[in-house]
Amino acid sequence: MPCASAARWAALLLPTLKAATSTTRPLDEFWSAAVALDVPLFLHPTQPTPTPRTERYYLNAIARYLYDTTVTVGALLFSGVLDRFPTLRLILPHGGGYFTYQVGRFDIAYANVEATRRHLAQPPSAYLRRFYYDTVVHHPTALRFLSTLVGSDRLLLGSDYPFPMAVPDPVQLLARAGFSEAEQAAIAAANARALFRL
Repeated sequence: MPCASAARWAALLLPTLKAATSTTRPLDEFWSAAVALDVPLFLHPTQPTPTPRTERYYLNAIARYLYDTTVTVGALLFSGVLDRFPTLRLILPHGGGYFTYQVGRFDIAYANVEATRRHLAQPPSAYLRRFYYDTVVHHPTALRFLSTLVGSDRLLLGSDYPFPMAVPDPVQLLARAGFSEAEQAAIAAANARALFRL
């Protein structure tokens, strides 16, 4: 890994495919370095290989990206990464994929499937606020739900610009979701400043 210092790095982009497939000890040196440097990590999906069902109609970007993020979160949780590195700061795109909206399903698995408890100290829902989430969910009700679940202080303004899935007016989406002016100011700027130590 290139030499980094807190003065030179505000964040690192880590492909979720790498995070999901190397979530046990092989990446512990990387997680440890991120903690030591106090550098947030943005876990963005790679370009997933389309399946026969997702190779048309732009379904790869619509659905598989969110799946990729969800699998990454599950792998990080169930392999114990968040418990081994309690100050690791992680940012999830697209509102956290399906994880935030199906966190109850993760908790049921934790309660009923022993393998999910081997390296995880608490149910997955206890870790919701260990992540930061961008606001690229495209719908005000979905964004409001996300805020109810994780807190508006965990939200970061996102746009997905210049890609086809870009939010036309990210700031207006905050207003449509019913956030107060103070909450909008925090999501649009102050939360990121605090996270990136700016």
